[in-house]
Amino acid sequence: MIGQQLDSLSYQNRLRFLPPEHKLLLAGVLIVLALTGHEWLQMAICVWMGVWVTVYARIPVRIFCGFFILSLSFFVLGLPALLLEAARADAATVVQTVAAWKVGPYLVYIPASAVDKVWVLFWRTMASLACFAFVLFTVPFAEILQVLRKLKLPAIVTDLLMIMYRFIFVLLGISHQLWIAQRARGGHRGFRGMLRDASGLAAQLFVRAMRKYDALSKGMAARGFGESLQVLSLHTHSRSRRYEAESIAGCLLLILLEWWTGG
Repeated sequence: MIGQQLDSLSYQNRLRFLPPEHKLLLAGVLIVLALTGHEWLQMAICVWMGVWVTVYARIPVRIFCGFFILSLSFFVLGLPALLLEAARADAATVVQTVAAWKVGPYLVYIPASAVDKVWVLFWRTMASLACFAFVLFTVPFAEILQVLRKLKLPAIVTDLLMIMYRFIFVLLGISHQLWIAQRARGGHRGFRGMLRDASGLAAQLFVRAMRKYDALSKGMAARGFGESLQVLSLHTHSRSRRYEAESIAGCLLLILLEWWTGG
């Protein structure tokens, strides 16, 4: 799943005709509910956002699941820091543990309270990712910037966001080309070779990114760049009473679910 594919899906989905303000408002309300609600509410948000993305927007399920797998990999990498605790074996306090290992004079263990916290954090992360996926797959980035400008966000902030978004694809393209070139020359073989080639790739990526930035700045100056970048949308949006009613009713049901579960 590459960046260009994600960007094209945001322009070709079945919810493209809806106003971006409505979609961002729905995602914002659900994120607030996901961050303040219980696990049952967060599970319901994941399912509901999945319906919006895969059924209404017609985003392929494999891409939607691939987004979750890639995003949750960062969550998995942080699990050891969340689960594992260590103390000297002779000075360890009595706590309820799920598993424990003795490593020399230390005792490494997983407390039951840490498992509960990870469980809560997992569903909060899942619900937030579902809301973010809805925005990512259904709202083009240019329209997000237009909404931010309507909210009176400073122009310098939106311009920086636009340039950063552009350079994400530039860096992805350059890194992919450098990786293919290294593989064609027999690189990335063995652990040491991977480290050596990765360091070379990072150095070349920095050099080429600075060249791209210099070319961009010169191009903007040659075209008479003013105080801010102008973003125009040629797509006309139309409201949908069905989707508006469903989103309002769904949010009310989620609030009632949170109240019923003790929130």
